[in-house]
Amino acid sequence: MYDTMSPTDNLMSEHDDIKELLKIMSKIAGNIKSNNVFYTSDVEDIIEFLNFFIEKSHHRKEEVYYPKLESYGVLKDTDLLSVMMDEHTLSRNYLKDIYTCVENCKVGNYFSGEMLAESLINYVLVIENHMQKEENIIFPLADRMLSDEKQDEISKEFEKVEESLVQHGFQVHYHDLLIKLQLKYND
Repeated sequence: MYDTMSPTDNLMSEHDDIKELLKIMSKIAGNIKSNNVFYTSDVEDIIEFLNFFIEKSHHRKEEVYYPKLESYGVLKDTDLLSVMMDEHTLSRNYLKDIYTCVENCKVGNYFSGEMLAESLINYVLVIENHMQKEENIIFPLADRMLSDEKQDEISKEFEKVEESLVQHGFQVHYHDLLIKLQLKYND
């Protein structure tokens, strides 16, 4: 499955979809702040995408990737590794906040809309900063320092993560969900 794709290429490819979703989240947050209509069902779709595409696939791969980079001597800066893992925890906390706010919005709590906008914005900022560190520091370093053999070893670990999700139609479902949201929110 990943024969021609390096671990960094695999993660970068997923970053493209994540960036698209972050744009949609920012647009919804802007709509809420401008008192424009927003649909809780769209935010629920986003929560589903975040829970499965980012948490169960992308972050799981990263949680294999970072320790491997550390064990291979690529990531000697354990502070950076700690920051990256802390950002996963922080994004999960914002995701919980987003979920709680949507549930409160559905029962008519107006103030929850404002909190939802803030949680969406905070999530977007954490993930954008996270990806920026990966793309500008970690990925180039890994590509320079890892042998083809070590890249293949990590790719096989990624393949195991993917295989556990492919059985459930994971890729097609979340690709279709992203397209549906893009058609609705991209100008």
